[in-house]
Amino acid sequence: MTVRASWLHSSGQTREDTRLTLAALLTPSGQSAEETPLRSRPGVLPGGLVLTGSAPMQATVGTGRAIVQGKDTAQGAYLVAVTAPEILTIEDGNAQYDRIDLIELAVVDDGYDRTGTTEAVVRLVKGEPSATPVVSASPAGSTIPLYTIRVPKGTSAGTGGIAWATAVTTQHWPVVALGGILPTSGYKGAYTGQYRDAAGMLQRWDGTTWVSYPKALGGIAPAGTADGTYAGQFRDTGGGLQRWDGTAWQYVEGASTVLFGATQWSTAQQQTLAANTWTPISLPTVEVDDAKAWNGLTYTVPRTGWWRLNGHVTYANDSQTGMRGGRITINGGNHPRVTWLGPAGNGAVCVGGSALIRLVTGDTLQLSGYHTHTATVRTLGGSGYGCTLAAQWIRS
Repeated sequence: MTVRASWLHSSGQTREDTRLTLAALLTPSGQSAEETPLRSRPGVLPGGLVLTGSAPMQATVGTGRAIVQGKDTAQGAYLVAVTAPEILTIEDGNAQYDRIDLIELAVVDDGYDRTGTTEAVVRLVKGEPSATPVVSASPAGSTIPLYTIRVPKGTSAGTGGIAWATAVTTQHWPVVALGGILPTSGYKGAYTGQYRDAAGMLQRWDGTTWVSYPKALGGIAPAGTADGTYAGQFRDTGGGLQRWDGTAWQYVEGASTVLFGATQWSTAQQQTLAANTWTPISLPTVEVDDAKAWNGLTYTVPRTGWWRLNGHVTYANDSQTGMRGGRITINGGNHPRVTWLGPAGNGAVCVGGSALIRLVTGDTLQLSGYHTHTATVRTLGGSGYGCTLAAQWIRS
């Protein structure tokens, strides 16, 4: 018989009929084109069959439900429920070598396995001690691995038993009914339109690859999306929007700005500058710092793009001779477009200006002052004067 149906034949429905037809409600295996039509994805329903170390040499596997695909495709899929915790005792470790034990869920069906036994069981498969231990082959039956346990040489209840926090490795994978969203990653999709939750991001199988959910909607990808899936996709950074240009995420002009401004504005904040050397200006009063990138003396550029920079150094009337200068240094070096010089005069002298400069993430900015008087000269704060450094990100 090549066409099976449930609850149709007056002569009775076989167990094989039931398994094969009810598998229409299960997710196909999907790992190869040949096995997809009739083989179901095996696994444990989320949250079930949790292992705990209940004694030094004893493991307990909790209740849960699972799907075990038969070795033979014609067997169909076995729906299994563990309704009470299963307790397994681990044998003491070998005197010379480590070994790896396997805990698996098995369905032994005499009609296929020819063992004389028909049962579903959580069983322990003892590994062979070896200098390089591996998992032993499973006995007869259709199985899914649940956990492996590394048993170090000499381990026993008397030595403290198994180190449950580090010795156990989960081997099983979650499974859901057809159309359900799988809480996992690392496998191919079974059919076009299948969804999965991959590290908190919803993805859709398009027949070839997993595609992040926003692509189909043209929506905004969540923060943390490593790469865009098409040019023009947007990403929420938590503080603004970025656009995927096909290679990298770029910030959106007008949709997200970065502002910075700091000043030395009071008499108590005045600074004394030596002659004939560029001296960084301390700006202790922060007026705005969106990126929290200012340390009192240096601003670290948080975003690549075009920036509008403004800088002014104001000098007290300590002398009326020599030159007075102001400069915004970039990565500690001179940039002619943000360097200004002027003569001293009778009264306060303010030297500075603004410029549009392209900067990259990680560049550093400082406001520096310079004069050619023979003695020290002070900056001027208070009475409506001050030294200021400001920066505004314009666009990528």
